[in-house]
Amino acid sequence: MKSDNKSLANEISAAILGKLHGLNAKSAKKLVKAVDECSKDIVKKFAKLHKDEEQEQEKDAIKSTKKLVEKARKVAKAKDKSAEKAAMSAKIAIVTNDSVTSPKVSTPSKPANSPTKKQVAKAKAASKPAPKPAIVNAEPTTESE
Repeated sequence: MKSDNKSLANEISAAILGKLHGLNAKSAKKLVKAVDECSKDIVKKFAKLHKDEEQEQEKDAIKSTKKLVEKARKVAKAKDKSAEKAAMSAKIAIVTNDSVTSPKVSTPSKPANSPTKKQVAKAKAASKPAPKPAIVNAEPTTESE
């Protein structure tokens, strides 16, 4: 048994034996042996359970990695098929002297650097000149009065 497991077994048995009082020497000796054996069994089962949980987590991580790899392969395969279709339609267009009518390849709807609607609205608002204040008094005032 590892030192960690031994120390855990000793802690368990000490916690159990600390609650027992008033036994004679003969029955106390039997009880101590029984508690020590049971605490060792508990520690072994705990260690096995802990090990099984770690193995299960590793298996789950491997499964999720495999799923991601498979998904990436499917996406790559779909892109290859669409590229093949586009190439085939381009070849057909060359042979038939028609314009290229390739199937739509998935492209982003707007470039990454294009401004958003909010940014465009702010830019338009900033480019408009500020309204002039209304003239309240048309007569010139002199401060000498």
